[in-house]
Amino acid sequence: MPPVPRRQNQSYNSPSPPCGRDTVCVRRSPCPPQGFWRRASCRQATLATAWGLGGFRFFIPVLVFFTLTLTHEISFAFRNLGAPVKEGVSWGSYAGPGKTGRTDTIYIVLGRYKESVSLLAVHSDTGEIRQYNSPLPGEMGSWGFAVDQENRIYLGSYYHAHLLRFDPRTGTWEDLGRPAGESESFICALTTAPDGKIWGGTFPSAKLFSFDPKTGETKNFGRMDEKQFYCYPTAGGDGLIYCAIRFEKTDIVVFDPGKETRTSLIPLEERRSGWLSLTRGEDGKVYAKFPSGKWFRIEDRKNLLEVQELGIPFPKRGLPDGRQFHLVDTHLLKIQNPATKEEKEIPLRHEASGAFLFVVGSGPDGRIYGSSMLPLRLFVYDPIDQSLTNLGKAAHASGQVYSLGSYDGKLYLCSYPAARFSVYDPKKPLKFGDGEDANPRDLGPLGEGQDRPRAMIAGPHGKIYVGSYPDYGLHGGAISVYDPKKNEKRVYRHIIPDQSLASLAYLEKFDLIAGGSSIRGGGGTRAIEKEAKLILWDPKEEKKVFEIVPVPDARTILSLAATPNGVLYGITDNEKVFVFDQEKREVRKIFDLGLKRPVEISLQMGPDGLLYGLTQEEIFFIEPGKDQVLPMAKPPVPITSGMAISGRKIYFGSHAFLYEFEIPSNP
Repeated sequence: MPPVPRRQNQSYNSPSPPCGRDTVCVRRSPCPPQGFWRRASCRQATLATAWGLGGFRFFIPVLVFFTLTLTHEISFAFRNLGAPVKEGVSWGSYAGPGKTGRTDTIYIVLGRYKESVSLLAVHSDTGEIRQYNSPLPGEMGSWGFAVDQENRIYLGSYYHAHLLRFDPRTGTWEDLGRPAGESESFICALTTAPDGKIWGGTFPSAKLFSFDPKTGETKNFGRMDEKQFYCYPTAGGDGLIYCAIRFEKTDIVVFDPGKETRTSLIPLEERRSGWLSLTRGEDGKVYAKFPSGKWFRIEDRKNLLEVQELGIPFPKRGLPDGRQFHLVDTHLLKIQNPATKEEKEIPLRHEASGAFLFVVGSGPDGRIYGSSMLPLRLFVYDPIDQSLTNLGKAAHASGQVYSLGSYDGKLYLCSYPAARFSVYDPKKPLKFGDGEDANPRDLGPLGEGQDRPRAMIAGPHGKIYVGSYPDYGLHGGAISVYDPKKNEKRVYRHIIPDQSLASLAYLEKFDLIAGGSSIRGGGGTRAIEKEAKLILWDPKEEKKVFEIVPVPDARTILSLAATPNGVLYGITDNEKVFVFDQEKREVRKIFDLGLKRPVEISLQMGPDGLLYGLTQEEIFFIEPGKDQVLPMAKPPVPITSGMAISGRKIYFGSHAFLYEFEIPSNP
């Protein structure tokens, strides 16, 4: 939801010092009569010690100042406020071999943004913790974990699908390259076959590969499905490799390493979307859980025999002596002994320089809120005392807050995955959970197959409105309604058939909600429709009342914003701006944005009646009525997330850092 416009500062007094050390100055030549900025090269840039600004809790800000020249010079500044979240994300915990070869160590696979994936090794008896950082800085995480017959550990990385090997005896890593080729981004899963070979599956080409630890030979067997994106292999006790193919048309593909042949087990007409998973039981047989929730045992390489979950001999979990363990939000490892009922807690420590900031928005208390991605952490910046605080977990979701909005003194959040709703009251103490006294309080998922809640409007008719993308393998997003007084959720799916809701705006004058769509569906799908649509939705009747394609060939309407007189502006992924007249119910004008890579959910009404927006490389404004895009300032860093406006300040994320930009008095 766009924040409520704040009262404009009538006077502008830049806090910036004269150009000096640690300051980057940019001077632009005088404006031409039409008012466009004419670009000029940077005339001076010097670096050294930072200008003295104190009071920040976790950082020393670096100021970057830009000087504009009109008929007189006006200075305005970008300010790096620091990295609010310095944590990694856990991609699983596993019992594995320690330095002596005994399975006495618990390994936590730690993803770290813009850093290498790590193994956090915790000795189960002594509680000793060591962090082993892998050698590739660009490989930030891993979804695969396997152990070979020589007690070496393998991880499959993202975003370049490397196979990594760690030797616990020496504490050293090896990069084994990209076994599925340069086309692949993720290694989805790893599995160890009875002969000791390591097998892996990939995204986005659903490839299967093997690595032989004895010879060092790698084999790429290519795609296991010609159209699907994800391959999750499981080695059976019979020497065959069983691949779960996800997500749009799930399948089980049986690969024979000896013959190098593959066999599909699910007829094409019976394939469904969703999550299909495989596991090897203690009996060496492979069991499949279908999206319906039913379990099947694979017999004779080709037959599926339905079984009850209680009868499946699942592989033993935990340590060899029977002790069980689990993580509590990457900060705490709990080890329980079922026989003695003894429980041990080991606080975890790790190094991470910063988590990616996914969304930034305005809170109900005049402060700036946002969420990091992987891990999901809520943070807050106070412009008054200049404090930046990690508030911790805000939902029972592992990804990130996708959208937020303020209503009745509270901050409402909706998070990925499962589009989980939560609420935070800044006036109350922190106590995350799902009980009535929790703060933030998780209110559960939206339901109806919704997954990525990209847009939110809070307030009209005392309710919260969310636009979302569906779950993996599905088409059909939704507008959802949450009633805080009744604690009720309603989901209106397929309001635009086979499209998702990517942006929202409230036309207060007409009491209508505008929704901008995306032709994209859930993860692992291909678009069915060709062009994004704009709808008008009546929040009183809770139904769609109008629909139009506003911009030909646009695939996503990234941002929407309404003026006080009810004129709607939108920005599309093909870098167009459209102006929609609600009274005439027609697109009044389409014109070029003139800037590359506009940022999602990043167009808002400012305190001076101008619309401000973000691209990755520019802050711009639009004067309603004149309908021209005017570049205003080029930041020193790429803009990767937005957007909040508070007074004459714009806040945005750049990778792991929160930035502030002060709007000049005469933009």
